[in-house]
Amino acid sequence: MIYAGILHYADQRDCFFLENGKLRIRLMVAKNDISTIYLHTRDKYLSIEQKDTRACCEMTKYATDFGHDYFMADVTVNSIDGSEHANNPDILCLRYFFELIDSAGARIWYGDSRFFSYEPQDVETMFDCPILSRQEQTFVIPDWAKDAVVYQIFPSRFATTDQVDDAVWYQEPISWDADLHGSLRGITERLTYLKELGVDVIYLTPIFQSNTSHKYDTIDYYHVDPSLGNDEDLHELIDNAHECGLRVMLDGVFNHTSTDFFAFKDIQQNGRNSRYYNWYYIDSLPLNYGSQYEVPSYQSFAFFGGMPKLRVSNPEVADYIIGVAKYYIEEFHIDGWRLDVGDEIGHEFWRRFRKEIKAVNPDALIVGEVWHYAPDFLQGDQWDSVMNYAFYKSISSIICDESLRPSDFLAEQGFLQGQYHTAVLPVMWNLIDSHDTCRFLCRAGGDKRKLRLAAAMQMLLPGTPFLYYGDEVGMNGGNDPDNRRGMLWDKDRQDLELYAWYQRLTYFRHIINDIPKGSYKFTTYDNVKRILEYHLNSGEILIFHPGNQETTVKEYYGYLELLSDEKFDGNLHGYDCVLLKHQ
Repeated sequence: MIYAGILHYADQRDCFFLENGKLRIRLMVAKNDISTIYLHTRDKYLSIEQKDTRACCEMTKYATDFGHDYFMADVTVNSIDGSEHANNPDILCLRYFFELIDSAGARIWYGDSRFFSYEPQDVETMFDCPILSRQEQTFVIPDWAKDAVVYQIFPSRFATTDQVDDAVWYQEPISWDADLHGSLRGITERLTYLKELGVDVIYLTPIFQSNTSHKYDTIDYYHVDPSLGNDEDLHELIDNAHECGLRVMLDGVFNHTSTDFFAFKDIQQNGRNSRYYNWYYIDSLPLNYGSQYEVPSYQSFAFFGGMPKLRVSNPEVADYIIGVAKYYIEEFHIDGWRLDVGDEIGHEFWRRFRKEIKAVNPDALIVGEVWHYAPDFLQGDQWDSVMNYAFYKSISSIICDESLRPSDFLAEQGFLQGQYHTAVLPVMWNLIDSHDTCRFLCRAGGDKRKLRLAAAMQMLLPGTPFLYYGDEVGMNGGNDPDNRRGMLWDKDRQDLELYAWYQRLTYFRHIINDIPKGSYKFTTYDNVKRILEYHLNSGEILIFHPGNQETTVKEYYGYLELLSDEKFDGNLHGYDCVLLKHQ
């Protein structure tokens, strides 16, 4: 038995309440080492003589990664009969320990972060869970976000109400400062298109006043940039979106500002005498804005002098930012915030941010931008979700260059499933590209079979599909800024078969409940054939083939293939995906 592989955190990481009121307890062990685990529980304060509260259940293996297996069990916590408060539990504090049996039959017990060769009897040798306080930490995520399809729009390049020559709108490659006259009204006029595609949520990159096309250097948070329209246009967009069942999220760039932001301009004018001097991290005066060869004389995003970093730990700055965030929820009724460079701002601020935003609208969604594994932000006290760049990297590796085997893909996804809080998994924003990456089709060498497969894996695996505008009609583009070309609206330029494929995917995403939940009887793989199989509890079989060679799965001959609505012949083409149902 590999003791070093056994790990349990008796806090919100591995012992937490689900929204259905059950207490979930998880344990990590070395891969293929442990065959059976039993969870033993009892009341901390009631002796066995007073009331025998001891219970035992077998844990279920729910995920596997490269080196570990993950087990879980859900414990029902009953309410006090006749209690005036329906959620008052009949237990104040739960004590628990684990009984582990390895593949050779050896048995140990694990409690209080210690190992025992005998079954613990003393409650002080067990893990501890205070029920009421843990119930109050239940990670609650807006229901609307759990089965949503998100569509990212770069407003200055998506749609316009002006007359723009095709040579300008469809220029490629495109420069960072190209003016295509994209606008909020242009987006409003295209809401029907998004609804018909199967989109549920529109996420807009920054729209506030700025001197750049990307607008990640804010001058004024309280007004729409004139190049995109005005505040009334934003009201109209959001109101119309809500009327047709779409939600709207904005990009919160709260880590840094423009050098033309009022507070930084005051420092430029008054130096250390500026009342805003401590709103930023000034290294030295006079201000040096940096260059290609030297860093600025103040902290900034990526050492870029045009984006000085705000000192969010300063209470005045925190008050200002939270005031902005609440203003757009209260006055414009936006449905949430995507937080740019969120991991470069401290946890204390985000805890306060969540409390104040959720107090205004509990259904507001908070999603952080982070490019790495980030469980410290996802314990229910800060963000609701993250942009899932781990998914982006895995999809690129398994499809674009085939450097990742199907078993490795399952392991990488298994790590996230095993490590992240259960509540987060349905709302992880699964992207294959964005405004910060080259287009997927570019990475795929222009092979639209690969894009179709990547889209299917986005749509038909757990998590929230995150679509970058134009992918659905075959948009291409290299690294920033070429990934931000004008949207393809000319039908002759659109791949309409690809668009229909996306529509089909969103349709089944919405009607088969086990798809977003990731409810599987089992999953399997074949590294030789390059096949991934997911057998849903509802009976459907999902097969991905991230390989160029044709292969077969004859055992499913005659099944109905739902995506094509045809009888399946048992053959998989290169970079194929099928969704099968037994007839």
